[in-house]
Amino acid sequence: MGLKCSSCGYDNDPTRVYCHSCGSRLERGAQAPPAPTGYMHPTDVAKMKKPREPFAWGRSVARIVRLLVLGGLAVAVVLALLPPRDLPVAVAPDTALAGRLTSLVANSAQAGGTRSFSVPAADINTWLVSSIVLQPQSEGMIRLVPQRVYAVPGQGDVRVGLETKFPVGLRLYFEGCYAPVAEGDGTALVARSFAVGRLPLPAVAGILVRRQFGSLVDALAGPLGDLSAASSIVITPQSVTLRWSGSTR
Repeated sequence: MGLKCSSCGYDNDPTRVYCHSCGSRLERGAQAPPAPTGYMHPTDVAKMKKPREPFAWGRSVARIVRLLVLGGLAVAVVLALLPPRDLPVAVAPDTALAGRLTSLVANSAQAGGTRSFSVPAADINTWLVSSIVLQPQSEGMIRLVPQRVYAVPGQGDVRVGLETKFPVGLRLYFEGCYAPVAEGDGTALVARSFAVGRLPLPAVAGILVRRQFGSLVDALAGPLGDLSAASSIVITPQSVTLRWSGSTR
């Protein structure tokens, strides 16, 4: 049934506001116009929509991921606090031994002809300890007191470490692994990887160890530079063998 115009009696569409015939405003009284065909009130549409329920397995997966992340962080902290497995015993500096080795390397580098000699792994460690004087850390929020440096020759590389101690007595170890790399007519010892305790670090994270090493990196240039005077360096767990081909650098 349409909406009749009170002025001309024209039967208009129920949705119109003005009469299609005479243009007069249509009077509806107190009743609202009927909804057009196919129209549904927004509240009715909302009632028809079924609320979405989260998948039960989604919550389980999120919980497992959180546990894995927390577990990984806990394992990393534990590994970082553990000392290296083959940590050498502390040795006293031996300036006489360090002086003899330094002179032997220097004389071999300047002499003509082919030369080679091997240094026992224990002497390499003593040489490093005798060549570097540790300075207390004066900057940073966490004060780590340096205790000693050490060297651990391996199969083809040598680990150089710094043992530090927190004020509460907890110890932390920072290590850089140096491998011989051909450079010109000689060999340079280049840092390949880093670690904190037993936690290996990716190359990009090595900056953390480098910062902690602080001035130790510059101090290592002395003894490692002496070794780099050789034409080739062969490193084993028992000794470090230096060879000169007869050319000087």
